[in-house]
Amino acid sequence: METKANTNTKIHVLADETLGGLKREYVEIDRKAEVGEKIVIVEKNDFEGYENGDVFTVDRDFHSEMDFVESDVAASYGNDSGAIYHDEYHVLEPTDIVHIDGRRYEMVEREGEVGDKVIHVYKGESNGIVRVIRKADDDGVDVDTFEDEEELYSGFYHGYYYVLVPLDKEKTFENKNSGYKEVKNYIHNELGISRQDVQEMISIAVSNEVQKMSESGKLDRIAGAKIEALIEEGFKNGSRLLYGFKERVSETVSEEVGKRIANVLNINVELKGERN
Repeated sequence: METKANTNTKIHVLADETLGGLKREYVEIDRKAEVGEKIVIVEKNDFEGYENGDVFTVDRDFHSEMDFVESDVAASYGNDSGAIYHDEYHVLEPTDIVHIDGRRYEMVEREGEVGDKVIHVYKGESNGIVRVIRKADDDGVDVDTFEDEEELYSGFYHGYYYVLVPLDKEKTFENKNSGYKEVKNYIHNELGISRQDVQEMISIAVSNEVQKMSESGKLDRIAGAKIEALIEEGFKNGSRLLYGFKERVSETVSEEVGKRIANVLNINVELKGERN
């Protein structure tokens, strides 16, 4: 996969083996490659077995005496060593941006806080494990358990992870659902708040706001304005109210009052498209 950051820079999204195969953004640079670096063919020489756009990892370099590098995967008939000349490729330098579940994140080196999403970056087999911090202290952070070399762990030491800062504002349904579960687990497990507690808090808050709106006269003004508009619309049809007028009044006023309450409480309500 390839995207363009601007007119001069090309970005490639490739699996990073050092992060457990997680997708990572690489920037295309015109320079000589070092052993272990990824390169992309941009101007292949004639009669080579590879094509422009092919990506290889450098296994050997000869730029001290020769003008090419070698990659075993690039080997073909007539090119047994997999030689690739320097004018044929660009180096792919890794950036701090990774892709997880369709979203872009920047890996930031700082101590994480509760609720942060982090990625493990130690040299062991646990590289690339992504978790949400449940607890943080001076030594490290606690996360959901994970397995590494047949042992179970439940945390990362500081310095062995990066904090993942989201770069995309848009979320897929899967990401919304995942975030919902993370928040729900934190509320239930860490704060000890049950679903009934949450419902009671919302009920009390809504009741208080309705009472405030009623006492201030806002409720009467909202209902009055909506009903007056509906009556005027209804009598346009031969001076007779349209069928279902009462239901429309009830639905419209309820919806309008609900919007006012949600705005006052600063509550964003999202309906789940599917329920299991």
